[in-house]
Amino acid sequence: MNGVASDRTDQELVEAARAGNLGAFEELVRRHERFVFGAALRIVKNRVVAEDVAQETFFAAWKAIGTFRGDAQVRSWLYRIATNRALNAVTRQREFATEETYIDRPRTASAEEEAIRRVGVEELGSAVAQLPDALRQVFILREEQGLSYEEISARLGIPLNTVRTRLRRARLAVADHLEEWR
Repeated sequence: MNGVASDRTDQELVEAARAGNLGAFEELVRRHERFVFGAALRIVKNRVVAEDVAQETFFAAWKAIGTFRGDAQVRSWLYRIATNRALNAVTRQREFATEETYIDRPRTASAEEEAIRRVGVEELGSAVAQLPDALRQVFILREEQGLSYEEISARLGIPLNTVRTRLRRARLAVADHLEEWR
């Protein structure tokens, strides 16, 4: 790690990256790459796809660094980009699914059980992908990342009651979607 960049805040690194300092952006990547990869992996459930999503996330962040207003933390901004990219990847996987898509999953279940589980996972992913951004963010932060309501409120910069309301609406929408599948 470069000692100069590591002493700077994320916001200072963003400002330096805006000015064209690639080293500052590289430091941001080093700081947040595990977090972004983890966020992607929780959604796509495939290490290779999650790596691709993480790369796409940082590429998109570099292209959009000039538009980052600093209203949220850099980590929250990256999380939003990663989540959107991961959900898009899940949609693409579902549209172009082949047997190879599922090759890294354990084969302990029967073929019929695996097919049912796969459809269930796809339906859940579809239900979450169809949620409006505001509901999807809260749902993923709570259900997939296990954040508390207070942590979600702080991360997204919204009131605690708004977190509760959005999470309830998201859960109801997902449940309705899955009920149709049954």
